[in-house]
Amino acid sequence: MRTVEVTRKGDVSVADLLAEMQAWLIEAGIQAQVLEPVAILKARVTFRATFDQPEDAELFVARFGEPDALS
Repeated sequence: MRTVEVTRKGDVSVADLLAEMQAWLIEAGIQAQVLEPVAILKARVTFRATFDQPEDAELFVARFGEPDALS
């Protein structure tokens, strides 16, 4: 199991960012055990996601965050 955090910037709502991530996960055939916003600061939102497969976490980070965000 692997947990990652990604931070998104912009003027899009938290709900819209979450919907974008969920749509991508469905399209990619990946299921996150957890996907939740954990910090909101001005125009930056940090999301935490947990996956059963480390490869799924890596794909999620490649799409939505920075490669060094893996933990």
